[in-house]
Amino acid sequence: MKQVLLALVAVSTISVASTAQEPATADTARHELTDTITVVGEQLTQETKPFPFEKDRFNQVLSQAGFSIINKGVFLAQDVQADGYKRDDIAIVIDGERYHCACPNRMDSPLSRTNSLEMNSILLDKTSSGICSGIGGCVSFQRASVQTDQFVTGGLSQSIGAASSSDIGLVANANHHRLALRYATGEGYDDPDGKSFVDRYGYIGNNDYLLAEGSITGRRGAFEYRGEFTYTEDIMFPYLHMDERLNRVFAGSVKYRGHKLYANFTDHIMDNELRNSPMNMVTEAQNLTVGLVGSDYELYYRNWKADNRMVTPMTKIVNDLMPEVNQLAGAVSFESAPGRMKFWIRGGISRFWIGETERASFYEGAHGDVTTDRTFFTWASGLAARRSLGRGLTGTFGADFIQEAPFAQSLYITVQRPMGKAWWSGNPELNPTLRATVRGSISAHDVTLEASASRLWDYVTLTGFNSSGRNYRSYENVEAVMLSAALKIDWDYLILRADYTWAERTDLELPIEEIPPFRVTSTLTSPELRGAKLFARHTYNDAQTRVNELLSETPTSSWHQLDLGAHYNLEPFRFNLEITNITDEMYTQHLSYLRNPFASGLRVFEPGRTIRLNVVAIAGS
Repeated sequence: MKQVLLALVAVSTISVASTAQEPATADTARHELTDTITVVGEQLTQETKPFPFEKDRFNQVLSQAGFSIINKGVFLAQDVQADGYKRDDIAIVIDGERYHCACPNRMDSPLSRTNSLEMNSILLDKTSSGICSGIGGCVSFQRASVQTDQFVTGGLSQSIGAASSSDIGLVANANHHRLALRYATGEGYDDPDGKSFVDRYGYIGNNDYLLAEGSITGRRGAFEYRGEFTYTEDIMFPYLHMDERLNRVFAGSVKYRGHKLYANFTDHIMDNELRNSPMNMVTEAQNLTVGLVGSDYELYYRNWKADNRMVTPMTKIVNDLMPEVNQLAGAVSFESAPGRMKFWIRGGISRFWIGETERASFYEGAHGDVTTDRTFFTWASGLAARRSLGRGLTGTFGADFIQEAPFAQSLYITVQRPMGKAWWSGNPELNPTLRATVRGSISAHDVTLEASASRLWDYVTLTGFNSSGRNYRSYENVEAVMLSAALKIDWDYLILRADYTWAERTDLELPIEEIPPFRVTSTLTSPELRGAKLFARHTYNDAQTRVNELLSETPTSSWHQLDLGAHYNLEPFRFNLEITNITDEMYTQHLSYLRNPFASGLRVFEPGRTIRLNVVAIAGS
């Protein structure tokens, strides 16, 4: 099937319009249980899909528009990818706010900033149309508005079996104020062979992890305001040499008639004290982001500082991992949507500089003479349209273009490593990336074929080289092509999604690293009977043999997974029971191992058979 999907890309000259009507407001959806949100996908319509309470079930929502989750450990260790784009390629914003990672390994992915009980909609957009879009698009979470009525929403999630976790949340709303609280805890899971993190990855013990968060949101007249605090500890990342030991996020915002001033600060500590290791490793990082955003503009300032120490009985290395990196960026946009068409244009500027200028000598060891302050012009433009093709067929078409600055880490990270291992150096001389994309879809009777083709100039990717007798890992600009295709079926009792992405560096005729393989997910559901509905979900992941051997990327095998479950509505409760990986399939995701200065070199096996029960209820009026 993947050859068929790829052939669709080769002949496609039309574009998916990744835009939608405005999502339903909280006022119109107030009496719905809050585990159902509005998903705004790739069509010019909107649709509602079940949204389970747990954070580790985001994949079922994001997959509606071809976005999927990268699992990097326990369920709080996640990130997002789509069509081969990942990390900073895809902007993740919450109510228009940017939450930049303090951790260079993206342990504190913005996905961990979202509380599903507060969410109203998710915009899944692969184009450049959003004010915050990156090279790979945007995932934008929108919280529900606070309301006058009094009601309480609660959610409980419990997992047993190979993965054990508990997750409880409470949201209380009254008189235009909302209080949200959450607590989650669990431990490292067992893989299908029954091996724990202790057995498989060298941990000292099967430690408990936790998340605690609280927020208050209010509205008075035309003003809206919010304050929140999130705390996590001992989040295990077996694909790395270190784990997140402590992460604290402080955030607040004030909004007036569509204009929002916000700030968030992250204090992050990771080390390897949960592991058996002859080396002591610790990184302390802080990130401050202050921004002003509206419907057609944004302005933000970022300050990022990270320090790292690696100590053995023989040596001690101190790294200015991120040497006080500053970024000041802004953009304005304009769009018009006459009828079933949409046009947009955006222009902006992004300036970077480092506070610890003495670190320039490190980059010069890898790249020669460099400058440690850079200014990039960013822009985007495009059009999208939808029209009837006759005989029940509907097509969407268009094209978009975007130029974005390199992400901060690729410019300025610095890591000295012991024992002859390659040093990691940012490349302050990188050029901005330019992407030109055409997308297309044809739909009939809830069956949709999609295709996209992208040409990228100066795409930022990893490279390895030797300079003055020392091995380096760094970043370079390359020419690339990315082709993607998808088949979607959404019938009463069958939901199917098949995706394939083909990506290659055209300068070396070499596959781009870290591209997920062909994947098919199909879900069969039963008719609803007295509020109950059963489902069976099968996932097939093909082997990935297109790998970048220059970066020591290795192939992964194909695998199958079978899940069974049931939904039951008994107002005011909604129950979701799910048994995942029933056959105890032993497998790893291709993206379970990502190239990183602190990568362990180990692929992470997925959990064995796990039973999850989610309960959500709403009380009040």
